Amino acid sequence: MDMAANLKEVCMKLIKSLALGLGAVLACSGMAQADTAVIPMGTIQYNPAKAWNSYVILAGSGSAKLIDRNGNLVKEWDVKGGQGFPAKVFPGGHVGVSLYPGLSTGFQDSNTLAILDFDGNIVRQFNGWQKVDKGEKGQPANADGTYSVSRQHHDFQLEGSSTGYYAPGSKPKLDGKMLVLAHDNVANPKINSQMLLDDVIYIVDKKGDVVWKWHASDHFDQFGFTEAAKNHIKALPFLGKQHGGVDWLHINCASWLGPNKWYDKGDKRFHPDNIICDSRNSSHLFIIDHKTGDIVWQVTPPFVGQDSDLGPITGVHGTHMIPKGLPGAGNILIFDNGGPLEDDLYKDSQGHAWSRIIEFDPITRKIVWEYSAPAEKVSGSQFGYRFFFSPFISIAQRLPNGNTMITEGACSRIFEVTTDGEIVWEYRNPYNFTPFMKHSYTYRAYAVPYDYVPQLTKPVEVPVTAPSEPASFIMLPDDNGNVPNFKPVIDQRATVQFDDPWVVNRPAAK
Repeated sequence: MDMAANLKEVCMKLIKSLALGLGAVLACSGMAQADTAVIPMGTIQYNPAKAWNSYVILAGSGSAKLIDRNGNLVKEWDVKGGQGFPAKVFPGGHVGVSLYPGLSTGFQDSNTLAILDFDGNIVRQFNGWQKVDKGEKGQPANADGTYSVSRQHHDFQLEGSSTGYYAPGSKPKLDGKMLVLAHDNVANPKINSQMLLDDVIYIVDKKGDVVWKWHASDHFDQFGFTEAAKNHIKALPFLGKQHGGVDWLHINCASWLGPNKWYDKGDKRFHPDNIICDSRNSSHLFIIDHKTGDIVWQVTPPFVGQDSDLGPITGVHGTHMIPKGLPGAGNILIFDNGGPLEDDLYKDSQGHAWSRIIEFDPITRKIVWEYSAPAEKVSGSQFGYRFFFSPFISIAQRLPNGNTMITEGACSRIFEVTTDGEIVWEYRNPYNFTPFMKHSYTYRAYAVPYDYVPQLTKPVEVPVTAPSEPASFIMLPDDNGNVPNFKPVIDQRATVQFDDPWVVNRPAAK
């Protein structure tokens, strides 16, 4: 065996051991592909004295994987070819996932939304939104030969857990109502002459009956689009196949507001049953009135007047109200993706070329807390800022100790920061390599309290010292053990295409 081959074999063994959760730091150079970089995987740094010690569920990893803070894989649920879009853990060691491969004739449509117990048994499932003629691998057929699907995408919530993550006092009900963000195909020539891939939110009771539903296209006029924006929407292309369409809004999160101080003070816009969402394509943040379906609160581009403190928001994800019982309760927390850009990496007329986490007051629209490279004044990379950028997916979660866990999804980096911006835990997910993207990604990750999974023994929390020079991107070998040639994620971001935020007329303040 020659020296290059031997070095490659050693590096591969180290990568695999890191993927099993040893949490050590490695950097291999001189591999067979000179233009390939390998960086640390697993837990990169960990300060148990400052972190909110817990498990973490990795969503979008091919199966539902639960790790401890040292990166050890402590539990994995088989989702029969489905995915975590997202995966969420509930008390008693239950997990919410989608089963079977997604709808092949659609666009980002999941198949069967299910709750599994610790052993992987189905305790609840829903796929009764629509019927299709073609089933997916492993999916059982109906008696009439059709197949039932949920068409769920991006989000779902269980009654008793408004945001989908842990808050003191929250009591997710496995047999309660379930809020589902899904798709429907709707014709509306006012929006586009082609069939729409419309976002729909429906609520299902424990018997599987749809008891409430809301179509985004029914409220097109309430978003305040200008004529220029409407013309832009009319020119959008058709995506997908039989069950595809014009992805005109692309909502990527939906959650109940839950109990909050604003409603307690008499502001009916923030009724606990109202639903908060955001649109990646138009960078809107908005609240839906559960009784009327009307949009009763929104933050809209181009952020002038009362929203000027927020600055431009681009390709937003994970908008939600921080639940009661957590620090910052009642404020809005978002992942502002901030890009991507076509030209200069750090300048754009519509946004910025770095991501940021924003917590703001929904009444004053003033920023309460922000995490971003410029805000933290960190440096050291070739671009002037420590790399923090995810042009798509991602989310932030407020933790009981006041820290915030951030999923920098495009490069599978998950980390926890204090209010001062100190990183007290950092992990790079080694499990979800996608050949077409040439790197790993993680749709979402959530911190899960130990007592939610009583079947497991509480892990030993071992400190991990951070490397002196944090790496900027990640890469995994393919099924044959080869590390493909690629451009780092930091360079790839300019190739990911998103529409600029659409210019809208600002609705009158309410």
